[in-house]
Amino acid sequence: MNSLLYPLYTVVVAAASIVSATHALLSKRDSKSALSWVAFCLVLPIAGPVIYLIFGINRTREVAQETYHPLPIKDPAETFSDPEGSTLRPYSLIGETVVGQGLHSCDEILILENGEANYQAMLADINEATQKVFLSTYIFQGDTTGEAFLKALAAAKSRGVEVRVIVDGLGATAYPPRIIGRLKRSGIKVELFNPLTLLPPSLHINMRNHRKILIVDSKFAYTGGQNISDRHKVELQDNTKIARDLHFRLTGKIVDDLERAFLRDWSHCCDDNELAVFTPNNTNRSESETWTRLILDGPNENLDKLNEVIGGIISVAQQRVWIMTPYFLPFPELIGALQAAILRGVDVKILLPQRTNIHLAHYAGQHNLRHILAKDIPIYFQPAPFIHTKAILIDENYSLIGSANLDPRSLRLNFELGVEIFSEKFSQQLSTYFLRHIEMAEKLDKAALNNTPFLLRLRNALAWLFSPYL
Repeated sequence: MNSLLYPLYTVVVAAASIVSATHALLSKRDSKSALSWVAFCLVLPIAGPVIYLIFGINRTREVAQETYHPLPIKDPAETFSDPEGSTLRPYSLIGETVVGQGLHSCDEILILENGEANYQAMLADINEATQKVFLSTYIFQGDTTGEAFLKALAAAKSRGVEVRVIVDGLGATAYPPRIIGRLKRSGIKVELFNPLTLLPPSLHINMRNHRKILIVDSKFAYTGGQNISDRHKVELQDNTKIARDLHFRLTGKIVDDLERAFLRDWSHCCDDNELAVFTPNNTNRSESETWTRLILDGPNENLDKLNEVIGGIISVAQQRVWIMTPYFLPFPELIGALQAAILRGVDVKILLPQRTNIHLAHYAGQHNLRHILAKDIPIYFQPAPFIHTKAILIDENYSLIGSANLDPRSLRLNFELGVEIFSEKFSQQLSTYFLRHIEMAEKLDKAALNNTPFLLRLRNALAWLFSPYL
């Protein structure tokens, strides 16, 4: 190297190391993570800053706050903090504090198990629609299920029904066969949420819209974990990618909340101000026996709302904490809340699939389970086929359903939704489903996990390093 350039090179390398180490010190939430990145940047003065620039800086929240600006869509309807005659405190107070609003009534909730029940109900309502059909999904595949929805949506459009569809930009391209072009050619208004583009460059794998919403005539709302895909049809012959799951059909005031959530995402996708004027169509009934609250979460928020609500609600549990989720990479504070619940004598059960459908997430989860079992938190494995259900049951009258998994991608990087449900009747129905599945499950043995061969444990630990992005 030229002797005149060497001092300049040394100064640039040293400056890069110091700047990157300082950034890590000031921006990281966890002291161990900060210390690791500071040491990495200083010990490896060239590779350290480069790797930190690529993997160490989380720009998702900053970019999301810059790009996601849905128009405020207000609902003048009153919410109830503590409905008369109810005993919802302190459970209802947590979500109210985090979200900043009270409760809305729900007239009926139907639990729809797997695609066989869910798609039949959704298609029946679409076929009866007379005013509007709003559909938002992460995946919309052009398989037999997708074809059925394409036909129903096109028929509704031909009847004069307003049909609008949002599909996540990554989900639309990463899960063939694709159907977006055919939806558009049918005259259906389709928008991709944060589409992947080369010009202008936009290749973010984060900030995905993982929400699932169907609104029909402002009367019926569907949400849960199921996409539009054959994989949720467990009775379909030769289905090699079965994903068992629950979806929910709701009526009542909560429908307005979910419709407003769809309109917010629509305005983000296409800057359409037309639908920003929202007219509520349902009444918040003070005499309701079922109360709900919608929680919208995403990287555009300064607060991880779902993570805060889940941790808070576990902290007030007195009888049970039952969790069913396909991916389980919880944050340390959630593990602490679960351990504290066990110490209070609460019945804690975590029901997971024996094998997930994403290899890297499965390996990372296996490594993380060793630390979770060390806290004596009971884990149960459910045998194949893969179960994609997300549900949390707290005590006798609280449930949380929606689209989010218990992992960093859902709780920090995706746009997700959760619905708090305060209903003893619904909790009993969900409990029956949970108990039916846990009867088929096997409790994870700590000794068996510790006997995992060294090379597999090494593989799992390496995958775990990427858990913030899984």
